[in-house]
Amino acid sequence: MSRANSKPATPADAAPAVTAADRRRRYTPIAIAAVIGVLAIIGITAGIVVSNNNRQASESAKSNSVSGPSASATTTAGANSTTGSNSSTTTPQHKLWGYYGANAINNGVDLQFGLNSRVSPENQRPITYYCDTGNYQYINLAFLNLFGSVNGRPQYEIRFGMVQNYTGSMAYAYNGDGKPSSDPETVKNYLRFGQDIKYCQSKGVKIIVSLGGDKVSNYFFNTGDGELYANTWYNAFLEGRDPAVPRPFGNDVTLDGIELDIEKRPNTYEDPNPSTWTVEMVSLVKNLRKLSPKTTLASVPQCVMRLNGTDENGGAHIAQNVEDLDYIIIQYYNNPPCSYPYGFNYDAWTKVFKGKIVVGLAGDHTSSIAGGFLDEGPLQAVYDMVKDSPQFLGFSVYDVSSSNPPAFRWTVDTYANPKPSTYSQILRNVLDGKIVGSGFPPQGPVYQDGVNTTYRCAGTWIWAEAHCDLRDCYQLMQAPGADPDAVCNNGNPLGKLECNQMISKTCAK
Repeated sequence: MSRANSKPATPADAAPAVTAADRRRRYTPIAIAAVIGVLAIIGITAGIVVSNNNRQASESAKSNSVSGPSASATTTAGANSTTGSNSSTTTPQHKLWGYYGANAINNGVDLQFGLNSRVSPENQRPITYYCDTGNYQYINLAFLNLFGSVNGRPQYEIRFGMVQNYTGSMAYAYNGDGKPSSDPETVKNYLRFGQDIKYCQSKGVKIIVSLGGDKVSNYFFNTGDGELYANTWYNAFLEGRDPAVPRPFGNDVTLDGIELDIEKRPNTYEDPNPSTWTVEMVSLVKNLRKLSPKTTLASVPQCVMRLNGTDENGGAHIAQNVEDLDYIIIQYYNNPPCSYPYGFNYDAWTKVFKGKIVVGLAGDHTSSIAGGFLDEGPLQAVYDMVKDSPQFLGFSVYDVSSSNPPAFRWTVDTYANPKPSTYSQILRNVLDGKIVGSGFPPQGPVYQDGVNTTYRCAGTWIWAEAHCDLRDCYQLMQAPGADPDAVCNNGNPLGKLECNQMISKTCAK
């Protein structure tokens, strides 16, 4: 889930509640007695279903071991709650994951001018705000993006962006010495955050911690780290209670799972062999599964399939952990070559991984700095392509802060006067079978024209296409001897996106 400013065992799917409308008959009644009989049967059936749903919800709440929301969580949720369309007692067939913590609402990305060109007065709301929408079945904490043993000690750090109503740092550090390495205020913030997690779990939302998350943070695997960190995180986040391992969110807080979002590798990308970290990732997953059989375990590959026929960073470990992973979230943004409409490759992934699959999406153009955000039309087209797949589990969105109010929905048409974003609600609607868009066909033959430009320029290219004649720009990009990377990125693949500035100069009339 690359940050925009740099870039769960699967629960048994509950069948949708059977309603009277689902049982409605179109036959003309022959006698009044027959009609009464049918209605009586429907009433009894509906009563049984409602009773079952209530029982399942009760069991779910018990499984989370939640005693109720803390005073902090109750106050925060009450002040910031928004209304969603789904009751926490109903588990939809297709689920929605939301990433929380990276504060994409305030990442500085502007649709017209790219990185570091927009100042937002807003920060992400407390996690309770998003749990109260009713849109999400899972929220992934983004990210635990620093880990790797040092002299055999399991150091790690969780880094969240600023959270409204929290003060001080949201970066929790542990150096492997049996106590938190962060200052007391940060430790207090995380204990408070833990009570908010319990509140979300009481609403039926499962909380997963996400490892890695980008290509630049300082995470790595040394030999033996798979087993070392399985034990550390089992005791820090899951059911383990080793007093020598501190629990960042509090002793009374147990997370629902862990996912690996590994987006880099130690050996070169040109090397077709698996990452040399693969053996430790396999070890991590298998040891976690042994320690905590009911814990949700997942992995997050990029959609791009390289020379080894899968994701170049974590794909090899996925193949060796099929029985231990509950699902994978395939990242279909910041990866134009394998995203709709260029080359959406969900079907190919169903052959690589035989388990459940979540389609990972961006929450806004400004959350996908290398492209891939789906407006309603393309979103409907993608959903229609995957909805009947027995492996399709749902969508994820990066992130919750950029896809809910008070974030704005930045589009070319509304740029001057944007409306508050309701994209997470749109995702929930389409997953519930509602039509949210039209006019876009299924993925056709792989279409590469424009992929390179989209990859480098993302939303700024969308803006430019709407505002100037691109013929001169296209010629500039294709000129003999021209370096397209230099044109758009000053030759630095991790540098600022300056595509629109370049286009404005060459296309100005």
